[in-house]
Amino acid sequence: MLSCAAVTTKASIRRSNLPLASVAGYGAGNFAFALLGLVVAVNLQFFYTDYVGLSAGLVSWVLLFARLFDAFADPVMGWISDRTKTGFGRRRPYIVGSAIPLGISFCMLFAPPDLGDAAQHQGELLAYLLLFYTLTYFIWTVGAIPYYSLGAELSDDYNERLKVIAVREAWGLVGLLAATILPAYLIDLYGGRQGYGAMGAILGLGTATFLFFSGVFVRERPEFRGRPALNPYAGIVATLRNPHFRVLLTAFTFSGIAAAVPAVLVIYVSVYIIGTPQWWEQSIPSWMPTWSYYLLLYFLSAVVSLPLWNRLGERFGKRATWGVAILLATVTSAACFWLSPGGIGYFSAILVLGGISFGNYQALPPSMVADLIDHDEVHTGLRREGAYFAVWSFAAKVGNAVTGFAALQVLEHVGYQPGVPQTETVRLWMLWMYSWFPALFYFLAGVALVRFRYSREDLAAAQLKLGRGAAAG
Repeated sequence: MLSCAAVTTKASIRRSNLPLASVAGYGAGNFAFALLGLVVAVNLQFFYTDYVGLSAGLVSWVLLFARLFDAFADPVMGWISDRTKTGFGRRRPYIVGSAIPLGISFCMLFAPPDLGDAAQHQGELLAYLLLFYTLTYFIWTVGAIPYYSLGAELSDDYNERLKVIAVREAWGLVGLLAATILPAYLIDLYGGRQGYGAMGAILGLGTATFLFFSGVFVRERPEFRGRPALNPYAGIVATLRNPHFRVLLTAFTFSGIAAAVPAVLVIYVSVYIIGTPQWWEQSIPSWMPTWSYYLLLYFLSAVVSLPLWNRLGERFGKRATWGVAILLATVTSAACFWLSPGGIGYFSAILVLGGISFGNYQALPPSMVADLIDHDEVHTGLRREGAYFAVWSFAAKVGNAVTGFAALQVLEHVGYQPGVPQTETVRLWMLWMYSWFPALFYFLAGVALVRFRYSREDLAAAQLKLGRGAAAG
């Protein structure tokens, strides 16, 4: 349990009723992170196995190493951000400063040198991927941890926090929609491997622009600057003393593991399980492959569902509303086991329901973390948004790294060969990993969430103790 000793906090007033322009300006940065994140998560391994010629096993080792390195950098970045003291703020310098380097690194990630016979140059290709994949996610961490931490500081109101996060995640979902259409269009327009390079350059520019704009536009609360912060890994231990956060983090970690494998395998399942029917090739433009359509349908459903989840969260509470989404994700994941060649309609129905569930995941859990930061401040006197969101990001990245590594290792060991029809064994393993594995971990997330006990009333009581209980404009 957190210590209940009296603490001294820096003077602060309650912040609510934020201008819509401020909320929208802050949220725009998430367009950049979502655009880059989805393209890397979905396209990168397929590009390097099926276009560059690097083996799936080697790609999996890069994914594991780079994401683990990135995950362990998160607490350090959270600590640095919490301690930063500048006239520009403690979060904004990193958001603005990471924008252009992130765009350049992203561009280079999809522009490996053409060395001829890839089988003879596996070492060189491996080194190139490792360098730029690690660099991309390191720069991502420099900008993302301060960015997401800032979202917890903008408002103190229970419902307005949900609004801030919902607007931010709506921008993110727009970025995800762009990441489903633009890569496929640019790859088709410029052709194959060159298309991936053009995509990296164009989307890298877009990433840098939106992130830079968001960092310049948003304003920080001056009373939160200059507060003391624990060293990064002591900060992790301190957040885990918060019993409510431990429960929430457990549920989120299980959910992150559940979501990681489908993200890695969606193109493989689209190409090698469902395939492309002849009618699709004859009637659908070539720049819209089936995998791009699936992603578009999924994320469009998420965008449309956001206002609904926002209202349900306000009425029934965040825990209950997230629980409904977890149940929906469990059922839709299990249903994927019955995917079959040509089953575009069946998969489409699953993706609509799964996308609705995903819309909830984008807004509700981060908003719940923001509430718990006030609970922490009551007992410690510290504002540790950076520490909390670093731990949150750490859990997501470790889950993604380990499960993504495992999925590609399984493909390598059961006989996956790029660009050719797969054996029944490979297809069966793809289906198991895409369906029952995530369904199990979504179920475990739901079980963990049952133990979460922090309500709207608890937050109001905490803010009263902090002197932010009276509404202010």
